[in-house]
Amino acid sequence: MKTVLAMLLAVIPLAAQQPSSPPAVLRIFREDIKEGKGAAHEKTEAAFMQAAAKANYPSHVIGLTSMTGTSQAWFLEGHTTVASIADSQAAVDNAEFEALDAADAELRAASRSMIAVYRPNLSFGAGKTNLPKMRFFSIETIRIREGQAQEFAALAKMLITAAEKSGDAQPVAAYEVVSGAPNGTYLLLQPFVSLKSMDEGEQRRQALFQALGEAGLKQYSKTVSETIANQESILFAISPQMSYVPKDWIAADPNFWTPKPVELAKTPAKAHAKKAGSK
Repeated sequence: MKTVLAMLLAVIPLAAQQPSSPPAVLRIFREDIKEGKGAAHEKTEAAFMQAAAKANYPSHVIGLTSMTGTSQAWFLEGHTTVASIADSQAAVDNAEFEALDAADAELRAASRSMIAVYRPNLSFGAGKTNLPKMRFFSIETIRIREGQAQEFAALAKMLITAAEKSGDAQPVAAYEVVSGAPNGTYLLLQPFVSLKSMDEGEQRRQALFQALGEAGLKQYSKTVSETIANQESILFAISPQMSYVPKDWIAADPNFWTPKPVELAKTPAKAHAKKAGSK
Protein backbone atom coordinates (compact mmCIF):
# COMPACT_ATOMS: atom_id res chain seq x y z
CA MET A 1 0.00 0.00 0.00
CA LYS A 2 2.85 2.38 0.84
CA THR A 3 4.02 2.55 -2.75
CA VAL A 4 0.81 3.61 -4.43
CA LEU A 5 -0.04 6.00 -1.61
CA ALA A 6 3.17 7.85 -2.40
CA MET A 7 1.46 8.93 -5.63
CA LEU A 8 -0.42 11.42 -3.50
CA LEU A 9 2.68 13.10 -2.12
CA ALA A 10 4.88 14.55 -4.87
CA VAL A 11 5.44 17.20 -7.54
CA ILE A 12 8.50 18.51 -9.37
CA PRO A 13 8.17 21.77 -11.33
CA LEU A 14 11.60 22.50 -12.84
CA ALA A 15 10.96 25.90 -14.31
CA ALA A 16 10.05 28.69 -11.88
CA GLN A 17 10.16 29.97 -8.31
CA GLN A 18 6.37 30.04 -8.01
CA PRO A 19 4.40 26.79 -8.32
CA SER A 20 3.81 25.80 -11.93
CA SER A 21 2.92 22.75 -13.97
CA PRO A 22 5.46 19.92 -13.89
CA PRO A 23 7.64 19.61 -17.02
CA ALA A 24 6.08 17.56 -19.77
CA VAL A 25 9.24 15.46 -20.10
CA LEU A 26 12.04 14.46 -17.74
CA ARG A 27 15.39 13.14 -18.87
CA ILE A 28 16.77 11.23 -15.91
CA PHE A 29 20.32 10.07 -15.28
CA ARG A 30 20.94 7.48 -12.58
CA GLU A 31 24.52 6.84 -11.52
CA ASP A 32 25.66 4.07 -9.17
CA ILE A 33 28.63 5.42 -7.23
CA LYS A 34 31.59 3.34 -6.09
CA GLU A 35 31.88 2.84 -2.34
CA GLY A 36 33.74 5.67 -0.63
CA LYS A 37 33.66 7.88 -3.73
CA GLY A 38 30.61 9.98 -2.92
CA ALA A 39 32.49 13.16 -2.03
CA ALA A 40 34.78 12.91 -5.04
CA HIS A 41 31.80 12.27 -7.30
CA GLU A 42 30.01 15.35 -6.00
CA LYS A 43 33.06 17.43 -6.92
CA THR A 44 33.19 16.14 -10.51
CA GLU A 45 29.46 16.75 -10.93
CA ALA A 46 29.78 20.24 -9.45
CA ALA A 47 32.47 21.00 -12.02
CA PHE A 48 30.12 19.77 -14.74
CA MET A 49 27.31 22.05 -13.54
CA GLN A 50 29.67 25.03 -13.34
CA ALA A 51 30.70 24.39 -16.93
CA ALA A 52 27.04 24.05 -17.90
CA ALA A 53 26.26 27.45 -16.39
CA LYS A 54 29.12 29.08 -18.30
CA ALA A 55 27.95 27.45 -21.53
CA ASN A 56 24.29 28.48 -20.97
CA TYR A 57 23.17 24.87 -21.03
CA PRO A 58 19.61 24.87 -22.48
CA SER A 59 18.00 22.76 -19.70
CA HIS A 60 17.87 22.93 -15.93
CA VAL A 61 18.91 20.03 -13.72
CA ILE A 62 18.28 18.97 -10.12
CA GLY A 63 20.98 16.70 -8.66
CA LEU A 64 20.12 14.20 -5.92
CA THR A 65 22.26 11.99 -3.69
CA SER A 66 20.78 8.89 -2.04
CA MET A 67 20.27 8.71 1.71
CA THR A 68 18.87 5.16 1.65
CA GLY A 69 19.52 2.12 -0.49
CA THR A 70 22.72 1.82 -2.46
CA SER A 71 25.02 4.77 -3.18
CA GLN A 72 23.34 6.58 -6.08
CA ALA A 73 23.05 9.98 -7.70
CA TRP A 74 20.06 10.96 -9.84
CA PHE A 75 19.78 13.97 -12.13
CA LEU A 76 16.35 15.28 -13.17
CA GLU A 77 16.44 17.39 -16.34
CA GLY A 78 13.20 19.13 -17.35
CA HIS A 79 12.06 19.46 -20.99
CA THR A 80 8.99 20.70 -22.83
CA THR A 81 9.27 18.00 -25.51
CA VAL A 82 11.28 14.87 -26.17
CA ALA A 83 12.70 16.58 -29.27
CA SER A 84 14.33 19.29 -27.13
CA ILE A 85 16.58 16.66 -25.54
CA ALA A 86 18.65 16.72 -28.74
CA ASP A 87 19.56 20.37 -28.08
CA SER A 88 20.83 19.55 -24.59
CA GLN A 89 22.78 16.59 -25.90
CA ALA A 90 24.42 18.72 -28.58
CA ALA A 91 25.45 21.33 -25.99
CA VAL A 92 27.75 18.85 -24.22
CA ASP A 93 29.21 17.31 -27.37
CA ASN A 94 32.63 18.90 -27.02
CA ALA A 95 36.06 18.17 -25.54
CA GLU A 96 35.48 20.01 -22.24
CA PHE A 97 32.40 18.01 -21.26
CA GLU A 98 33.91 14.78 -22.56
CA ALA A 99 36.87 15.30 -20.22
CA LEU A 100 34.56 15.98 -17.28
CA ASP A 101 32.56 12.85 -18.08
CA ALA A 102 35.73 10.77 -18.26
CA ALA A 103 36.77 11.98 -14.80
CA ASP A 104 33.32 11.20 -13.46
CA ALA A 105 33.32 7.74 -15.03
CA GLU A 106 36.22 6.73 -12.77
CA LEU A 107 33.86 7.11 -9.80
CA ARG A 108 30.83 5.29 -11.23
CA ALA A 109 30.09 1.59 -10.97
CA ALA A 110 27.23 1.81 -13.50
CA SER A 111 24.79 4.30 -14.99
CA ARG A 112 21.40 4.45 -16.70
CA SER A 113 19.48 7.16 -18.55
CA MET A 114 15.71 7.32 -18.95
CA ILE A 115 13.06 9.49 -20.60
CA ALA A 116 9.81 9.90 -18.68
CA VAL A 117 6.58 11.64 -19.67
CA TYR A 118 4.29 13.46 -17.25
CA ARG A 119 0.90 11.76 -16.75
CA PRO A 120 -1.61 14.35 -15.43
CA ASN A 121 -4.40 11.75 -15.13
CA LEU A 122 -2.29 9.92 -12.53
CA SER A 123 -1.33 13.11 -10.69
CA PHE A 124 -2.96 15.08 -7.89
CA GLY A 125 -2.70 18.80 -7.16
CA ALA A 126 0.30 19.27 -9.45
CA GLY A 127 1.76 22.76 -9.33
CA LYS A 128 1.35 23.37 -5.60
CA THR A 129 4.97 22.93 -4.55
CA ASN A 130 7.52 25.72 -4.32
CA LEU A 131 10.44 23.51 -5.32
CA PRO A 132 13.27 26.01 -4.61
CA LYS A 133 12.47 25.54 -0.92
CA MET A 134 12.56 21.74 -1.06
CA ARG A 135 15.54 19.87 0.38
CA PHE A 136 14.71 16.16 0.02
CA PHE A 137 13.05 13.79 -2.43
CA SER A 138 11.57 10.34 -2.10
CA ILE A 139 11.41 8.65 -5.50
CA GLU A 140 9.10 5.67 -5.80
CA THR A 141 9.63 3.37 -8.77
CA ILE A 142 6.59 1.25 -9.63
CA ARG A 143 6.42 -1.48 -12.25
CA ILE A 144 2.93 -2.62 -13.18
CA ARG A 145 1.98 -6.00 -14.58
CA GLU A 146 1.66 -6.39 -18.34
CA GLY A 147 -1.67 -5.20 -19.70
CA GLN A 148 -2.66 -3.42 -16.46
CA ALA A 149 -2.33 0.22 -17.56
CA GLN A 150 -6.07 0.91 -17.45
CA GLU A 151 -6.42 -0.75 -14.07
CA PHE A 152 -3.50 1.31 -12.76
CA ALA A 153 -5.17 4.50 -14.01
CA ALA A 154 -8.41 3.47 -12.29
CA LEU A 155 -6.48 2.88 -9.07
CA ALA A 156 -4.96 6.36 -9.29
CA LYS A 157 -8.40 7.89 -9.88
CA MET A 158 -9.72 6.11 -6.78
CA LEU A 159 -6.87 7.49 -4.66
CA ILE A 160 -7.17 11.00 -6.08
CA THR A 161 -10.88 11.09 -5.22
CA ALA A 162 -10.13 9.92 -1.68
CA ALA A 163 -7.34 12.49 -1.33
CA GLU A 164 -9.70 15.28 -2.32
CA LYS A 165 -12.27 14.02 0.19
CA SER A 166 -9.74 13.77 3.01
CA GLY A 167 -8.38 17.26 2.32
CA ASP A 168 -4.87 16.08 1.57
CA ALA A 169 -2.80 19.14 0.67
CA GLN A 170 0.27 17.34 -0.67
CA PRO A 171 0.41 17.16 -4.48
CA VAL A 172 1.81 14.46 -6.78
CA ALA A 173 3.36 14.32 -10.22
CA ALA A 174 3.45 10.88 -11.84
CA TYR A 175 5.76 10.09 -14.76
CA GLU A 176 5.73 7.11 -17.08
CA VAL A 177 9.14 5.96 -18.34
CA VAL A 178 8.91 5.64 -22.12
CA SER A 179 12.55 4.77 -22.80
CA GLY A 180 15.40 3.34 -20.74
CA ALA A 181 13.45 0.98 -18.46
CA PRO A 182 11.06 -1.97 -18.81
CA ASN A 183 7.56 -1.19 -20.07
CA GLY A 184 5.11 -0.30 -17.33
CA THR A 185 7.61 1.64 -15.21
CA TYR A 186 6.31 4.72 -13.38
CA LEU A 187 8.14 7.22 -11.18
CA LEU A 188 6.42 9.00 -8.29
CA LEU A 189 8.30 12.01 -6.93
CA GLN A 190 7.84 13.24 -3.37
CA PRO A 191 9.61 16.47 -2.27
CA PHE A 192 10.12 17.54 1.34
CA VAL A 193 11.13 20.81 2.97
CA SER A 194 12.27 18.66 5.89
CA LEU A 195 12.12 15.01 6.87
CA LYS A 196 9.31 15.88 9.27
CA SER A 197 6.98 15.28 6.33
CA MET A 198 7.83 11.59 6.48
CA ASP A 199 6.76 11.49 10.14
CA GLU A 200 3.39 12.90 9.10
CA GLY A 201 2.89 10.31 6.36
CA GLU A 202 1.07 7.78 8.52
CA GLN A 203 -1.50 10.36 9.60
CA ARG A 204 -2.21 11.23 5.97
CA ARG A 205 -2.53 7.55 5.05
CA GLN A 206 -5.05 6.92 7.82
CA ALA A 207 -7.11 9.91 6.64
CA LEU A 208 -6.98 8.50 3.12
CA PHE A 209 -8.14 5.06 4.28
CA GLN A 210 -11.03 6.64 6.13
CA ALA A 211 -12.02 8.55 3.00
CA LEU A 212 -11.92 5.34 0.95
CA GLY A 213 -14.32 3.62 3.30
CA GLU A 214 -14.47 -0.11 4.02
CA ALA A 215 -15.60 -1.14 0.54
CA GLY A 216 -13.17 1.20 -1.17
CA LEU A 217 -10.26 -0.04 0.93
CA LYS A 218 -11.01 -3.63 0.00
CA GLN A 219 -11.16 -2.70 -3.67
CA TYR A 220 -7.94 -0.75 -3.33
CA SER A 221 -6.08 -3.68 -1.76
CA LYS A 222 -7.38 -6.09 -4.41
CA THR A 223 -6.40 -3.79 -7.28
CA VAL A 224 -2.92 -3.18 -5.88
CA SER A 225 -2.18 -6.92 -5.64
CA GLU A 226 -3.44 -7.51 -9.18
CA THR A 227 -1.80 -4.48 -10.78
CA ILE A 228 1.56 -3.79 -9.10
CA ALA A 229 4.43 -6.18 -9.90
CA ASN A 230 7.13 -4.56 -7.74
CA GLN A 231 8.28 -1.23 -6.35
CA GLU A 232 11.20 0.51 -4.67
CA SER A 233 11.42 3.71 -2.64
CA ILE A 234 14.65 5.70 -2.20
CA LEU A 235 15.16 8.84 -0.13
CA PHE A 236 17.42 11.52 -1.65
CA ALA A 237 18.88 14.83 -0.54
CA ILE A 238 18.97 17.64 -3.08
CA SER A 239 22.55 18.65 -3.87
CA PRO A 240 22.85 22.31 -4.89
CA GLN A 241 26.45 21.64 -5.99
CA MET A 242 25.21 19.06 -8.48
CA SER A 243 22.30 21.17 -9.75
CA TYR A 244 21.87 23.79 -12.46
CA VAL A 245 18.72 25.77 -11.67
CA PRO A 246 17.02 28.96 -12.95
CA LYS A 247 18.16 32.33 -11.69
CA ASP A 248 14.88 32.99 -9.90
CA TRP A 249 15.41 29.82 -7.86
CA ILE A 250 18.78 31.17 -6.77
CA ALA A 251 17.25 34.54 -5.93
CA ALA A 252 14.57 32.78 -3.84
CA ASP A 253 17.16 31.05 -1.64
CA PRO A 254 20.73 32.15 -2.49
CA ASN A 255 22.28 30.63 0.64
CA PHE A 256 21.23 27.16 -0.47
CA TRP A 257 21.55 27.35 -4.26
CA THR A 258 24.91 29.17 -4.46
CA PRO A 259 27.42 27.01 -2.59
CA LYS A 260 31.11 27.78 -2.92
CA PRO A 261 32.63 26.66 -6.26
CA VAL A 262 34.61 23.43 -6.10
CA GLU A 263 37.88 22.53 -7.75
CA LEU A 264 38.77 19.07 -8.93
CA ALA A 265 41.82 17.56 -7.27
CA LYS A 266 44.89 18.02 -9.41
CA THR A 267 47.31 15.23 -10.14
CA PRO A 268 50.43 15.80 -8.00
CA ALA A 269 53.45 16.86 -9.97
CA LYS A 270 56.17 14.24 -10.27
CA ALA A 271 58.89 14.55 -7.68
CA HIS A 272 62.05 16.19 -8.93
CA ALA A 273 64.89 13.78 -9.64
CA LYS A 274 67.42 13.61 -6.82
CA LYS A 275 70.63 15.42 -7.37
CA ALA A 276 73.61 13.31 -8.21
CA GLY A 277 75.35 12.05 -5.08
CA SER A 278 72.37 12.79 -2.80
CA LYS A 279 71.01 10.11 -0.44
